[in-house]
Amino acid sequence: MENKTSSKPHVVLLASIGMGHLIPILELGKRLSTHHNFNVTIFVVASQSSAAESQILHSAMTENLCEIVELPPDNISGLVSPDAAVGTQICVIMRAIKPALRSGISGLSFRPAALIVDLFGSEAMMVADEFEMPKYVYIPSNAWFLALTIYIPILDKVVQGEYVDQKEPLKIPGCKAVRPEDVVDPMVDRADQHYLEYVRMSMDIPKCDGILLNIWEDLQPKTLEALRDEELLGHLYLLLWRTKSRLGSANLKSSSTGFCRKENCNNGS
Repeated sequence: MENKTSSKPHVVLLASIGMGHLIPILELGKRLSTHHNFNVTIFVVASQSSAAESQILHSAMTENLCEIVELPPDNISGLVSPDAAVGTQICVIMRAIKPALRSGISGLSFRPAALIVDLFGSEAMMVADEFEMPKYVYIPSNAWFLALTIYIPILDKVVQGEYVDQKEPLKIPGCKAVRPEDVVDPMVDRADQHYLEYVRMSMDIPKCDGILLNIWEDLQPKTLEALRDEELLGHLYLLLWRTKSRLGSANLKSSSTGFCRKENCNNGS
């Protein structure tokens, strides 16, 4: 990677394998390019067997708004059981592609202003640290899901037995409680690797410099307040993002490129 500057900030996005992860990252990249005049490179861990995914990638490349680089998925047959949950397999794949991502970033013409990953790509944030650039996590879901996810390490310590067997709702500070029957899939079986990976991802998120959240301020104000409150869920730096429109109330800000290190960021409220 050449240590050059560009007239436009250059950001790198990493899309985890699977259509449900690819499409939100592509949409985010388009918005950064068209609404914020960023140069965008999207690294995609593409499935070699999905015709629909190939069509979406071809369409995105034709639009020519972002540079798209495909990273071939590693053979993980010796790393995980073929019967493992899909979420577990994605985590293992994303862990295995870190060397390819590192090589891809090194080959870029300009030093990126930031790396943006999705939830399953959270381990790749250590690659951003190697290049001394800010790292962000994009959550194309809602604030309540984020609150539950980052609170999992606490629940993991205080809840005895399976979550689905609890008699009372699981309390999240400042947020709506979750009923045992409504827990997300990784929480169903605490002995499964899927759950262990979910706990690991939840511990990775607070290490980032900011979170891009697909929501607007008035939709879940109490949950957003809890996420920003150090006494509740940790004083997170939030950037509210709506992929179907322009940015919400919290714009990309706090540096000349729009991205910053956590210690230099003002809270995105």
